[in-house]
Amino acid sequence: MRAIDVHAHFAPVARFEAMRAVAPAHVPIVEYVGDDVFFRYPNGIENGPVPRAVVDVEQRLLDMAATDVTHQVLSARPQMFSYDLPGDVASQLASLSNDALIEVAESHSEEFSVLIALPMQDTDAAVREVERLASNRIVRGVMVDSNIDGRDFAETAFAPIWAAVEAAGLPVLVHPYQGDVVGMDRLRKHYLFNLIGNPVDTTIAIANVVFGGLADLYPDLRWGFVHGGGVAPYLAGRWDHGWHKREVTRERIPDALPSEILTRFWYDCIVHDERTLTYLADSVGWDRIMLGSDCPFDMGYTDPVRFVDGSPEARTHRQAVLHDNAEQFLRAP
Repeated sequence: MRAIDVHAHFAPVARFEAMRAVAPAHVPIVEYVGDDVFFRYPNGIENGPVPRAVVDVEQRLLDMAATDVTHQVLSARPQMFSYDLPGDVASQLASLSNDALIEVAESHSEEFSVLIALPMQDTDAAVREVERLASNRIVRGVMVDSNIDGRDFAETAFAPIWAAVEAAGLPVLVHPYQGDVVGMDRLRKHYLFNLIGNPVDTTIAIANVVFGGLADLYPDLRWGFVHGGGVAPYLAGRWDHGWHKREVTRERIPDALPSEILTRFWYDCIVHDERTLTYLADSVGWDRIMLGSDCPFDMGYTDPVRFVDGSPEARTHRQAVLHDNAEQFLRAP
């Protein structure tokens, strides 16, 4: 059985020089210090240390072999979301990043495939990028931020993008970027922008897909959410209660409870607690949970298969969590 990790990041360093020519302030210089990597930006911001596997394909393959992960679906680092830039600039960055990841995946097609990025602030450019890459079977889906420079998925401006992604048969995996999560003015201490901000921003994205009626508007578009869906499963009862009590919550979903709609989505297993994983499964079903690592970052798992195997209940659904559910979610290779 192949263990498929749907949540794994890789830096498109092969195109960094070309990307810096397009947006010098947005693309970091990569520096190597021992086994670690630092991303240093012109404004003085530094990301790191990050394990070398974020830029080193051979190290990534060694790490995967050591943890029984046989396939990773590569996506760019969330820091590369560029929704605050002009559309033409973001379009060039996305294309360069996508091409770099595709090149890596095509050189190791058994071990890697790709989730592409889109310049979401430019509808026409985003649709063109989907159409440019849709025929490449190494592309298994799309990754987007949990908000589009403060805008939500249900805005009508994004409708052509969702339609194009659906038509291409690609799923959407939603991943927050801790630099633009809601409530940053109160989350800067204690790493709360990640500990709280990331799951909360994901939850807002899920709520907008649910209450915005996107699951019905695009019935063949598969939605996936990282970090176990944030706190959406925990709020499902409250959302259902609101649906019964407040007409405004039913405007776009008159025929389905929010909790039922949540069972139509997919979620990775990055919850860091066996009880939480079981609660997620009880809420949405074991057939909706996929293996994820957040490789190579320290807020993920260094050994995601071991986390799944450490839960007696998850072990009974091992085939589904490690393999089958991802194959249902991803576009077929």
